[in-house]
Amino acid sequence: MVFTRLLPYALAVTAFFWVLRWIATGSPSKRTPADWAIALIVVMGLVTLWATALPDITHPQVYRLLLGIGFYFAIVNWTNSKSRLRFLILTLALAGSALALFGLFSVQWTTNKVPFMPDLFYDYIPTLVSDIIHRNVMAGTLDILIPLVIALPLFAWRELKKVEIWIFLMSASIMVIVLLLTQSRAGWMAFGLSMAILALMGGKWTRVLLLLGLIIGIIIIFSVGINPILDAVVASNTIGGIEGRIETWSRALYMMQDLPFTGVGMGSFLTVADTLYPFARLGHGTVDHAHNLFFQIGVDLGIPGLIGWLAILLIIFSISWKLYKKGKNETNKVLMGLGIGCFCSQVALCTHGILDAVTWGMVRPAPIVWGIWGLAIAIGMLAMNTAAQRKIHT
Repeated sequence: MVFTRLLPYALAVTAFFWVLRWIATGSPSKRTPADWAIALIVVMGLVTLWATALPDITHPQVYRLLLGIGFYFAIVNWTNSKSRLRFLILTLALAGSALALFGLFSVQWTTNKVPFMPDLFYDYIPTLVSDIIHRNVMAGTLDILIPLVIALPLFAWRELKKVEIWIFLMSASIMVIVLLLTQSRAGWMAFGLSMAILALMGGKWTRVLLLLGLIIGIIIIFSVGINPILDAVVASNTIGGIEGRIETWSRALYMMQDLPFTGVGMGSFLTVADTLYPFARLGHGTVDHAHNLFFQIGVDLGIPGLIGWLAILLIIFSISWKLYKKGKNETNKVLMGLGIGCFCSQVALCTHGILDAVTWGMVRPAPIVWGIWGLAIAIGMLAMNTAAQRKIHT
């Protein structure tokens, strides 16, 4: 995630441990419900290596994709007990807060984007690194981590130790503060929707807060008007307002239409768009991705790759919801929190993905999505194994 030049070596280490596990256990990995879809994505990753005209750009992104898949299977295979799952959740919370704290001094901050965010805040935040992070990348990454950290103490605070509650609350607070500082409207929208679902599934008081939030939102919409709000949400320094997004998305659709089975090669959007589908409104060399997660995957890996990715997403949604329902039926608050946390993480991923593609391909934290997917699958498999053992004993 940090040094791009080390990606091939990291991939070699991943392959080594995979072979080592095969020798030790007789199996390269546990079987998971998403295996066929992952296999399709791996095949399309190899196809994009063949199809690309820009191998220097494509290779690191394919390495990152394969490492994300390795991360997924590592978590699935390692998380084979409740104690390991507990450790993993706490580690995720601490890692999220560490990422947010690092973001304070490494994000490329912007001001004057949201009226109620005073510029004074940013005067006390120095940039200490030369390799800065875009604020939308930070927002998109935090969006998918925050629901997991908030859901467990919200649903199962009685079952947690005091130190665990403090860790979750501290981590969530740090991540939410940094998310607000990013002034990423797509990030805020994804965060708001995921929190609304958590509130809806929570207790009486969280639903009251949700109702108050909806009333305030309706008042704002009637006061300001829907068109200014929509324009503010989709506006971007790179592509402007809704017209710029429509033009960008149209280029992505042209690429998917002309190269449906191979894609254009991971990371090639900018060059292909400027060469074959020049923009009328936007400047040459300014739009480096599709500004939509789903279009970007289809552009990079073709329609088969997009189908495989969407299949995994739907599997994670299904498993997460089943975990929540199972926990509710069994009055297992921990399982409810884990299930709805994973579910809301995917809601945030998709909501942010409508306006941006910062959780895929070119961004360094892209493997985190695969890690969360592995976590959801591991929780589901652990819950099913526990249920099977209970049936055997009874």
